Amino acid sequence: MLNTILQGIIQGLTEFLPVSSSGHLSIFQYFTKAQTIENGSTMTFDLVLHFGTLIAVIYYFWKDIVPYFTISGWKDPMRRKIAWLVIVASIPTAIIGFGLKKKIEAMMENPIAVCCCFIFTGVILLVSEKLKKQKENSTTLPELTYGKAIATGVAQGIACAPGISRSGSTIAAGLICGLKGEEAARFSFLLMIVSVGGATLLEGIKVYKFVKAAGHLPEGLIPSHLIVGALTSMIVGFLSLKFLVYIINKQKLSYFAYYLFAVSIICISLILFAGM
Repeated sequence: MLNTILQGIIQGLTEFLPVSSSGHLSIFQYFTKAQTIENGSTMTFDLVLHFGTLIAVIYYFWKDIVPYFTISGWKDPMRRKIAWLVIVASIPTAIIGFGLKKKIEAMMENPIAVCCCFIFTGVILLVSEKLKKQKENSTTLPELTYGKAIATGVAQGIACAPGISRSGSTIAAGLICGLKGEEAARFSFLLMIVSVGGATLLEGIKVYKFVKAAGHLPEGLIPSHLIVGALTSMIVGFLSLKFLVYIINKQKLSYFAYYLFAVSIICISLILFAGM
């Protein structure tokens, strides 16, 4: 249960901060030998943790989301534009995610590959921060072009790889495309609702089919652990959301880049030279 709570905290802290939650979970599971779940259930457990942070972001952006369930909300041309931007951006994400699913699962078992992706994320954060300082971003989300939305969706698709931050990649893409800091974060998390929600739904269907055929959950999946993990990641995730928006506005993404570089060096050193 302690491992479950710790992984929930890691997920909640790192999902919204641009440091890759899946990468941190993978590294944590490697060094603590928490990978006792077999038959692909590790990925199912990780998705449950992502579901917890999904609930947090839905609550945080509740006022943005509710109007889409009303007729008057859809009559607003700006809201319709944002909805179409999210849909268009989600298409390349889905294509890349499905195409790389097997490779992503394999990468989660390779801590060196995860650390290399950490370094890649750090470079992206440094580049986006430098570009943002060179020009004053003024584009609002409804003003974003569909081409730039597709580019952001591609960035999110690439971030399916553990170690490449989803929020970091999409926020960086938004900043490079000229979005204001808060607008880039807003678009990133609206995209997350679709991508993580869709992945969770598909994984839930797979688990349902397994339970229906076998009469029990996949080996290693304990209902109480799933609930505790999801609740922990939800609470911690909500608390970290406002902090991220503050960091983006202060143009301090480089702090996370240096953190990722340090974590990568430490982990690679432990694996290669300490035999861990």
